[in-house]
Amino acid sequence: MTTFGIVVACMALMLAIGMVRGKPGRAVADIALLVILFGLITVVDLVFGLFIDTGDAAKAVAIFFASGFALDSVYGLMAPERQKQRDKKLRRLMKRRA
Repeated sequence: MTTFGIVVACMALMLAIGMVRGKPGRAVADIALLVILFGLITVVDLVFGLFIDTGDAAKAVAIFFASGFALDSVYGLMAPERQKQRDKKLRRLMKRRA
């Protein structure tokens, strides 16, 4: 339950900061990416759990990713110029893939 609370708090922080910055779409996109990462973490934990005892490693990795995304959004609030550079790089990457 503690892991769930920490992850939800990080997601709420990301969404709140996105709304303060006037760009909630980016926060929702980051949350969607985080949910996809949680799915991948779960699958990897299930596969490794068949062969070894993983313990709470998946929970620790999930908290690590959630807190990383939350810290990135806080840093984006404090340094919006860095976020603009990230957005330009993402746009270029997406144009190459399309």
